[in-house]
Amino acid sequence: MKNPAEKYIEEILSGEVLCGEFERLAVERHVRDLREGIDRGLYFDQVAGRRALRWFTFLQHSKGSQFQGKPFDLSGWEAFIVWSLFGWKNADDTRRFRKAYISVAKKNGKTTFGAAIALYMMKGDKEARAEIYSAATKRDQARYCFDEAKNMIRVSPGMSNYFTVYEHSIFDESTGSYFQPLSADYKKQDGLNPHFAIIDEYHAHKDDGLVNNIQSGMGARVQPLLFYITTAGFDRTSPCYEEEEVCKKILQGILDQDDKFAMIFSLDEGDDWEDMTLWRKANPNMDISVTRKFLESEYKNAKNNNRKIVNFQTKNLNMWVDSSMSWIRHKAWKDCNFGYDPEKLIGKMCYGGLDLASHVDFNWLSMVFDNDQTGGKDLLCWAWIPEAKLEDSGDRVDYRRWRDQGWLKVTPGNVVDIDTMLSDIIGICHTYDVQSIGVDPARLYHGVSQGLQKEGITLNEFRQNTVTMDTPTRELEKLVLERKLNHGGNPILAWMISNVEIMEDTSGNIKASKGRSRDKIDGVVATIMALGESMAPSNYFNFS
Repeated sequence: MKNPAEKYIEEILSGEVLCGEFERLAVERHVRDLREGIDRGLYFDQVAGRRALRWFTFLQHSKGSQFQGKPFDLSGWEAFIVWSLFGWKNADDTRRFRKAYISVAKKNGKTTFGAAIALYMMKGDKEARAEIYSAATKRDQARYCFDEAKNMIRVSPGMSNYFTVYEHSIFDESTGSYFQPLSADYKKQDGLNPHFAIIDEYHAHKDDGLVNNIQSGMGARVQPLLFYITTAGFDRTSPCYEEEEVCKKILQGILDQDDKFAMIFSLDEGDDWEDMTLWRKANPNMDISVTRKFLESEYKNAKNNNRKIVNFQTKNLNMWVDSSMSWIRHKAWKDCNFGYDPEKLIGKMCYGGLDLASHVDFNWLSMVFDNDQTGGKDLLCWAWIPEAKLEDSGDRVDYRRWRDQGWLKVTPGNVVDIDTMLSDIIGICHTYDVQSIGVDPARLYHGVSQGLQKEGITLNEFRQNTVTMDTPTRELEKLVLERKLNHGGNPILAWMISNVEIMEDTSGNIKASKGRSRDKIDGVVATIMALGESMAPSNYFNFS
């Protein structure tokens, strides 16, 4: 008799169950490895897989009128995940998978599922003094999974004989193991030795500091498991989005990583998100923990309020989308990365835009060059922030990563070092044939203007009102939509373009704005100014 995981595999491969591309690829990877994995030192231990599946038969649900007190009957997709994670072994009999990335829409029971796996890793895995953690950006979020584990112990017959439940921890006295929610302040989490950790709602993590701290602590364990559970988010510069892109490539066979399990439930590219018959692709627990009636209600609410559409797409359909008011969509922007060699632009004529936001924030220089082959523009950018900005968690981005990748210049101290920035800009202008730089006189530092003019660099007044910004703003949009802007893949600019809203005055003139958002758009503003300079530099007042 086939178990639920084996039945699910058959249903997916036969097409009996509607699924998205990456759900199907996860199943196909499993079946392919059953044939070919032996050549890579992998084998499937059915006894271990069945043992893990059996664990769930001892558990009961703790909440929801339709589930409370009822057995934890695994859905097919859940059974497949358990079957895979605990059945696959290396040649030395340790578990194959050390990481698991699960992305699925809300209300599909992922937190409850994660809690049950955590209890198995604590008791059923027979690891001495296992440390189990539920980690999230906020302690309250980390407690969701932890509290669900506590409640399952209380309602499941016999479980209280194995676990001792306290307010902030769960203990297994026989092995000395414990389960705790983990504070998001990873800088204070020294001495961790995790056997299993759940990273809950990974999309909300602005950086990988917490994850890296947990992962480094797993080094002393023989077969640890890092378990990501998340829905999609809005920020395509986040570590979660980058992780999902890697997982997709693993499932597609583009990348090889035998120790990482991935399963992504989402609509496929080109699917109509309003087609209700496709919603199961993102909601594998359709008609179990999430009802069609609920999804239809959420859909109608979104259709009646455009601002809720993106939230519905992201949370209920597990789609990575931009802000509901964003101007240029991510795919259109991403398609404008053609790569270039900056050295081949040396000495070539260009125009600049300089946005000096403040001493304590981004300062940005964009340069646009004519591309004779495409009839479009090549874009080079430079950005400066003070060192103190690295500690700013409010922007929810990883400045250190951008610094290390060479996209961002960090100057010492609490404010941008004007002398350093001025020296850098002068060097840039001597490297390229800069005709002029557009600047907003309301934001121009006196020392910067004096230093640049002393070097013979032409500065043109470029006021940031709708009349002045209208034409170059429309030009930027046109270049992107026609794929005639080559931005070279600058990740900071990609983040900023997703933050832009368009402001329109009574005459129909437009300009880029961040609306009520706290996120940054300085690089976009500088790029628009640079385009304006390249279009009609003689129209602006010359400071010289």
